[in-house]
Amino acid sequence: MVETEIKRIAVLGAGVMGHGIAQVAALSGFEVWVRDIAQEILDKARERIEGSLRRSVERGRLTEDAMREALSRIHMTLDLKEAVGDADLVIEAVPENLDLKRRVWSETSQLARGDTILATNTSSLSINELAEAVSRPERFLGMHFFNPPTRMKLVEVIPGERTEQGVVEAVMETAERMGKTPILVRKDRPGFIVNRILITYLNEAAKLLERGEYGKEQIDSAMQYKAKMPLGPFMLIDLIGVDVVYHILKVFEEKLGPEYAPAKPIVELYEAGKLGRKTGEGFYNYAERPTIPEEAGEAFDPEILWRVIRGEAEKVVEEGIAPKEDVDKAMKLGANLPKGPFEV
Repeated sequence: MVETEIKRIAVLGAGVMGHGIAQVAALSGFEVWVRDIAQEILDKARERIEGSLRRSVERGRLTEDAMREALSRIHMTLDLKEAVGDADLVIEAVPENLDLKRRVWSETSQLARGDTILATNTSSLSINELAEAVSRPERFLGMHFFNPPTRMKLVEVIPGERTEQGVVEAVMETAERMGKTPILVRKDRPGFIVNRILITYLNEAAKLLERGEYGKEQIDSAMQYKAKMPLGPFMLIDLIGVDVVYHILKVFEEKLGPEYAPAKPIVELYEAGKLGRKTGEGFYNYAERPTIPEEAGEAFDPEILWRVIRGEAEKVVEEGIAPKEDVDKAMKLGANLPKGPFEV
């Protein structure tokens, strides 16, 4: 089947992921309609996009003309039909809630053209379960960008059981046109490749903390300075958002088993509303920028957590989600690991 060339993209949701995806798409030459439910959300999204592009101009990464052209290709709307009615590709980036996403897709699939490709940016929810809400599941798949979409190169492409091959190929090609590296996820399993491994690793680090074997600074320091990761696990949870990590782990617990249940330190912070950097406090307090000294990690062996990463990576391969080389590439691009788990 020959796919229609993708020229016009609708992005549903103008939050952190949505406005970032819209910016990337517009810079890549696509006409973009961004839809949300409140004008102030749309106004904030445009302000953030303009600020981001302006910084790129100031740093010499973008010309004034390219910035103006990109901004001229971004259209904000509160009207769902206006956004999706003539879109070639719809990318949904609403909050990670199964019922909410299903409601959005049920309405959207009635308003979009019959040949429109429908893509969800979910990080952990089942593509097949979401596909039940659309009228044409053969046109539906996952297109998982990583945060922030303007900088992260990886896009996981996740077909559902009924997704047509031509749809998969069109989305892989579109991701490449956006300057991304698409990796095919061969089986719809919770967390796909990167989050399945990364979030499990973060949870196991929190279990070490719960058992009182090591302190958070010890673990963070060792993983950052010895293992050469960009951040230790607790700093990373605070960056991602304690709530995001908690909700992904709850999906894992339901779908993969009780051993994936969120560790007590994560649950306690979530219930206290201490969600990390965005609330000013999580595992660390962000009233002042926390620093982790290199010597703090002397007593912790990073191999303790590398074993967790390798073990979960092996499960991803055994379950047919992705081959080893794709797992390594995905973890380096999507989690900023210095080496893939199988390379290590």
